[in-house]
Amino acid sequence: MNKKEIGDYGEALARRYLRRRFYRIVETNYKTKHGEIDIIAKKGRYIIFVEVKTRKEEHTELYGRPAYAVNYGKREHIRYSIRNYLARNNTRLIPRIDIIEVYLSEKGHRIEHIKNAFGAQG
Repeated sequence: MNKKEIGDYGEALARRYLRRRFYRIVETNYKTKHGEIDIIAKKGRYIIFVEVKTRKEEHTELYGRPAYAVNYGKREHIRYSIRNYLARNNTRLIPRIDIIEVYLSEKGHRIEHIKNAFGAQG
């Protein structure tokens, strides 16, 4: 699989993971001129903006956790996209930003869900 196929597969696994935990997916791949939000979901009193990072398990030792790829610049693009979404979609729900790490291996996959991964201070 190429990099895009790996990313798309990871996002599909993340959506399935969220649905099995009773999150309601409201939008995927929400694009703005400054970036994209992979998944927007709702659960309870939260609207959750999810960044999905997928990596082959064997690359983790070399490159670190997938979440490490969400650097300052990427976080700023995500924040801009969230502000854009919230300006266009009236909601009383509390915004939260999560990262879902998808690790792929010969044996299958595993998922790490980092809730409230970074907020106003992150």
